[in-house]
Amino acid sequence: MNIQLKKIMQNTDAPKPAPNEQILAAILGFWQSRALAVAAELELADLLSEGPLSVDHLAARSRTNPSSLFRLLRALESLGIFSQVSPLVFANTPASECLRKNVPNSLSAFVRAQLSTGGGVYEAWAGLCGSIRTGDEAFDQIHGHDFWEFCRRNPAVGQVFNEAMSEMRRPTSLAITSSYDWGRFPVIADIGGGLGVQLGKILDAFPSSRGILFDQPKVVKEAISHKRIECIGGDFFQQVPTGADVYILSWIIHDWNDSDALTLLGKVRQAMKPDSRIAVLEEIIPETSQFTFGKWLDLLMMTVVGGRERSETEFRELFSSAGFELEEVVATAATLNILIAKPRERS
Repeated sequence: MNIQLKKIMQNTDAPKPAPNEQILAAILGFWQSRALAVAAELELADLLSEGPLSVDHLAARSRTNPSSLFRLLRALESLGIFSQVSPLVFANTPASECLRKNVPNSLSAFVRAQLSTGGGVYEAWAGLCGSIRTGDEAFDQIHGHDFWEFCRRNPAVGQVFNEAMSEMRRPTSLAITSSYDWGRFPVIADIGGGLGVQLGKILDAFPSSRGILFDQPKVVKEAISHKRIECIGGDFFQQVPTGADVYILSWIIHDWNDSDALTLLGKVRQAMKPDSRIAVLEEIIPETSQFTFGKWLDLLMMTVVGGRERSETEFRELFSSAGFELEEVVATAATLNILIAKPRERS
């Protein structure tokens, strides 16, 4: 999802493991992800932010068992997450620094949103087979309602989700901002723009433009402060603000199946001027066998919210069905692409 991830995905020099090693690595990945989640939940990296601590001191501060905590840290150390600087004394590494809250490149909230029990997403993965069999969201089958309702009923989960989305947008925001001439648009509307991280970066780089941040009322109340951003709360399935020159949808379309995505795109088209543009920021799934983050993100979307990642061909078809014509696809230094489309003239 960020520039570093793109570099990892493009690394073709790594030796290919034996077939049985590939299977064992997948199993090990599950164990490692759960250990990572627990470290984030215990806020170990934050506790080590001022320097190394002995396991006993760290256990006292995190209210854990010293022996069990040591075993967790020892395992994570083998991944480069935390370092034992002297016997039974641990410190942060560049990797564990990313588990700290409110620091550059933090992934603390994203780790907890995806991997912690009780947040809904982790439990939904247990229903993956059900999604494959029925085509329905596993999340709904397991929890009895959809993810968005789960967040409404569990405000703490919703808060972590919003923080996680902001974390994931920050590393990509510079790449998105620098890859396109946003200054050609006097008014830029970010639909479902969360806390306004991406929009703020764009406006900082293009001072002649002003922005509209549109999201749920409770979300925009927590948005960043920016003198050229107007915050508007609402439901994008009902209507979106009119009068913008470009409508950005960043990691929005992939949350929805084709039917819902068409409804959303239709609402945007209704709000657009004839010469406005829509800019969809998404992964594009290659129609090859290569590894991409998007193919795995696609399973997450299917399992949790019923959405999907799409190929360029699928995006073209979706745009066409919604009354748009795809003009260009702009690659960025991140894994996201910018798909620019214009409204077709109504016949």
